[in-house]
Amino acid sequence: MKFLASAVLFLTALLPAEEKNLTEVDRQLLLERLEEIRNTSDSTVKGRVQVALAAFRKGRASDSAAHDLYLNCVEKIRFEDKLRKTSEFRDWKLRHRERTDTPAFRLALRHQLDWLALTLEATQAKAETNFASRATSVVDSILQDAEKLKGQQEILNESAFQTVFAKAYSINHFTIADWPDTPIDLGAVYEGLIFPPLRNEESLPSLRKAWLKRIQQEGILLEKWADPGTSERDRKPDFEKWLREGRKDLLWNMEVDLFRNGDQKGAAVRMLEHLKENLSHKSAPRWITQFTTLVEGGTLEPEAPDPASE
Repeated sequence: MKFLASAVLFLTALLPAEEKNLTEVDRQLLLERLEEIRNTSDSTVKGRVQVALAAFRKGRASDSAAHDLYLNCVEKIRFEDKLRKTSEFRDWKLRHRERTDTPAFRLALRHQLDWLALTLEATQAKAETNFASRATSVVDSILQDAEKLKGQQEILNESAFQTVFAKAYSINHFTIADWPDTPIDLGAVYEGLIFPPLRNEESLPSLRKAWLKRIQQEGILLEKWADPGTSERDRKPDFEKWLREGRKDLLWNMEVDLFRNGDQKGAAVRMLEHLKENLSHKSAPRWITQFTTLVEGGTLEPEAPDPASE
């Protein structure tokens, strides 16, 4: 709004009161002024990003560093910015230490910072930059700590730019088209970052390997974090349901992807075997329709939401 007001004042000073139309000189001066404003804005944003990145990288260095940064950010946005008393923050910090400050909580903050830093870097990168390997590294780290992180899904599910860190450093208005909000949204991470570079005939083995890893990781998260179930006879744990249903849907989707990207013969044979072994599966009618369409050279309709976690 300050830039807009500045431009209006500039235009008012530039034109005589009785003159309403722009001359060529006026146009050139206005465009030059616009470029100055744009450059100033770009410089301000870049400076803010660099400050935030430096803080986030320092914070992700250890669990205690992540927690210290978290406390500083909470103090800023929940207390200082709202002109609340210092004593109120001390009271909150005491309650936090007693109720929520655990090793698992601190570890989750560290992983959250890791993904936020990568996300922020992506906002400044060129469109063709490939973040697949780094996204894979973040996801792998979380999976390695899955047992330790049980109960911290809410933190890990929080959208990167809506975290307390992003708000404190005023980067919460940033967006990236098609970028996964969180590292544990495996469907979005793989579909958005990991699979696309592998969808060609030369990379078919790597594409299949990535699919199998994604399926394995879905299972690990559900096994480690799912509710244990109840005593009701007709209810089973989420992981067991996923093994029966969601995993088999993902295996089918893998073969469809491989078929579409060059492995038609191999994928078709495996799809038939999959159908033979799982004719009682609730998705079998859909699989049959898709198989027929693919073999006949047709185009599949857009897929429904990923059934991985159903």
